[in-house]
Amino acid sequence: MSMDSESFVTPWPGVLIEMKDFLDLWFLALGKRRQATAVRVYISKVLVPEAKLQPHVREFRDSITRIPNCVVELKGTELAAHRIEIEYRR
Repeated sequence: MSMDSESFVTPWPGVLIEMKDFLDLWFLALGKRRQATAVRVYISKVLVPEAKLQPHVREFRDSITRIPNCVVELKGTELAAHRIEIEYRR
């Protein structure tokens, strides 16, 4: 199992568009050469107060849950940046 990851610090909620674009491009660029088994999206609690999460997180979750044959998780983190981790098989 291998993993790619990327960090994001763009202001909220625009960072969600950047994160969605990253996922779309990752899957487009690597096509069938790699099969993602898990996508974990970490939202920085340092950058975004809980009161500002909705409705943005709900809309983002809806847009990424359609990834086929892949577990998609959305979690909070204490890190100073948002992060995406993609586990995949070659």
